[in-house]
Amino acid sequence: MPFSARLKEVLTEVDVVMERGLQEYAFPGAALWIGWRGETVHSAAYGKTADQAYEQYKPILTTMRTLYDLASLTKVVATTTAIMQLIEQDKLQLDDLICTYLPQFGCDAQKESITIRHVLTHTSGLPGPCRLYQEHHGPAQILNGICQQALVFPPGTRHLYNDLGFILLGELVHEITSLNLAEYTRAYIFEPLGMHDTLFKPAESLKSRIAPTEYVEWRGGLVHGVVHDENAWEMEGIAGHAGLFSTAEDLARFCTMLLQPEQTTPMILQPETIARMTSIQHPDPDEAFGLGWVIAAPYFMGNLASNNTYGHTGFTGTSLLIDKAHQLAIVFLANSVCPQRGTNLNPYRRGIANALARLFHP
Repeated sequence: MPFSARLKEVLTEVDVVMERGLQEYAFPGAALWIGWRGETVHSAAYGKTADQAYEQYKPILTTMRTLYDLASLTKVVATTTAIMQLIEQDKLQLDDLICTYLPQFGCDAQKESITIRHVLTHTSGLPGPCRLYQEHHGPAQILNGICQQALVFPPGTRHLYNDLGFILLGELVHEITSLNLAEYTRAYIFEPLGMHDTLFKPAESLKSRIAPTEYVEWRGGLVHGVVHDENAWEMEGIAGHAGLFSTAEDLARFCTMLLQPEQTTPMILQPETIARMTSIQHPDPDEAFGLGWVIAAPYFMGNLASNNTYGHTGFTGTSLLIDKAHQLAIVFLANSVCPQRGTNLNPYRRGIANALARLFHP
């Protein structure tokens, strides 16, 4: 079968996966972009921004310009990119101690030894999910709450995915540059890339384009136009682990930059930085880590998983997947937490990846 016919067949299968997600109520709507060798091969929106009307909110058709709460994609799109830029500029080193810049964090001997590398590879020993927002209110208190956490293993000995370290990295960007994470990323990442719809704390004027997330009584009903993650919400919407909003169109630009850095003007990251960032730093059979990025993770990358494939997922229903070997990128944005959390999108992520894998391994 000619490649063009195979591509058409595969993309039809991708649409079937997405339509199944709608029919099975995995998400009310989604936006999907697939790029290959610097060209868009698929760009489509599915469903609506919510499954029904909620008080004043009326669902509308999803488009490629619908803004989604990226959740943990913030870690790689904003925070990791910012940190790697500062490393390129010799303002930071991977093995710098976090407490050098945030002295309050070095409150015991183990925390004193945690480096930027430990945080980026999730080997810091900081605990996993922490509901800091229940007892700590405002950015200063959240940061203090992180400093109070006991480590669950000595730094560098294991890996445990966590948000807390990336909150610290967001604060570290502020300490180094005197710009908060929102200001820094807008000036040095998003605006240079033409990502004009990628931002923290979206303005009220953008609300009509934003897909809502969860219906939460104690937060006043439908969470819409503000960050879903409660710790990021307590940090006034700007945090290193969550809080970023974006569109599939903007993230397509970001993924293209990662695959073709030398063809991006201005150059956001050096090619060797991207290669280092997306190479295995901490091996694991199920979820290896580069610097910030997850590598070779079959649970959401399916048959595309390899040491050349990296990506990340977000709790709200978002994900990025980039295959260096085949120059392939997938942006999948959904709000599967609307109206409530609990849906596992990995079967649909794998379905898309498996369909595309057949292009290269028929």
